[in-house]
Amino acid sequence: MGYINFKEEKYKAKNQLKNRRDNNKNLFNELVKSRDLPNTYIPDKEYSFKEFNDKHFGGGKILGEEEFIEIVNSDIICSIFTNCTFGNIKFKECSFIGCKFYECNFESGGVIFENCTFLKEESEKKPSLNRFDNFSCEFYKCNIYAKFDGCILGYLIFDKCLIHNSFFNLSDMSSLMVINSEFKRIRIEDCDLSGAKIIDTYIIDLDFTDKMKTKFDQKTFFDKIKFREKNRDEYEGIYMTYETVADKFKENSLNNNFGEYYYLAKKTERKTLDFFPRIGSYLYWATSGYGERPINAIVFSLIMMAIFGVLYSIFGIEVKDNFISLVKYNIHDYNGVLDCLRQGFILSINLFSGVGANESIPVKFSEIIASFEIMFGVIMMGIGTGVVVRKLVR
Repeated sequence: MGYINFKEEKYKAKNQLKNRRDNNKNLFNELVKSRDLPNTYIPDKEYSFKEFNDKHFGGGKILGEEEFIEIVNSDIICSIFTNCTFGNIKFKECSFIGCKFYECNFESGGVIFENCTFLKEESEKKPSLNRFDNFSCEFYKCNIYAKFDGCILGYLIFDKCLIHNSFFNLSDMSSLMVINSEFKRIRIEDCDLSGAKIIDTYIIDLDFTDKMKTKFDQKTFFDKIKFREKNRDEYEGIYMTYETVADKFKENSLNNNFGEYYYLAKKTERKTLDFFPRIGSYLYWATSGYGERPINAIVFSLIMMAIFGVLYSIFGIEVKDNFISLVKYNIHDYNGVLDCLRQGFILSINLFSGVGANESIPVKFSEIIASFEIMFGVIMMGIGTGVVVRKLVR
């Protein structure tokens, strides 16, 4: 069994998503009604407490970053954007509080969010000491081509979004939730992904270009990626994604999490290999689960003992000076056949475990088989012990 229970993690994450949306909905309704905000927020008269439909924000044609229209130091509170487009626009030091983006396109030359906040942590309810609202924003069915630089994206929700050619830099992405979405050509640099959940999301070409370190913790979760095209290019892309995630967990000294994504990476990589390397990969998986599944070593050893037991029964063994073999028995002589198999299995278990022959002795061709089994048993015990010790040390 793996260290991460993916079904349980998904179930818990979906419950978190429901609770987060309920919390956002309640806070949104309260704030729209009361307009009660701390002095640190000054709602922008043009953009706050409004609904925008089919509206374009920014320049028209594709422009360079230095030509973007800038919106600076604006607090955009509890606004809903539906079927809107954003392009060639830069939001600098802006706060988005409780905003919802439905089926919006962030297109053209892209959108820049620089030192922006998408989360309101503090609460106005009294007593307010140690009380946090965690009032966040949500993107639903959005097409996002953007740069998030130095932003606070905590508790943000991306649902059914296509996020492509985007860059997250020096941003707080703790408890971020991405669900039913798609990541393509995403670059993350020196961000905090503590508690982030990426669920049912198709990820191709994810890259960490850290100068310091992107932070993961025990609660950071990447769901398994479902195959779509089922071709070599897709397998390679997903294999590299798993490997990238695994390396990042290892960098954060989360070795058990590393092991799970390393295991997924090796399973996916196997689909890209040629015949002989693939056979080697299958053996690596069968004997130790790529070093991550001790149970594989046990199951494989039991199967091999059963196979060797049948071989001894076929080629013959000596029991108390009597030579017995399945070849000597009629197929309808059930007692004789079962007794021969029993003796073969007992001999196989003894030789595999290094105990040696007792009442049953391999003879003729069975002696050669016994030599191979003893050698194989020593190797498998070494592999099994190594995998168990590796897991225990972690």
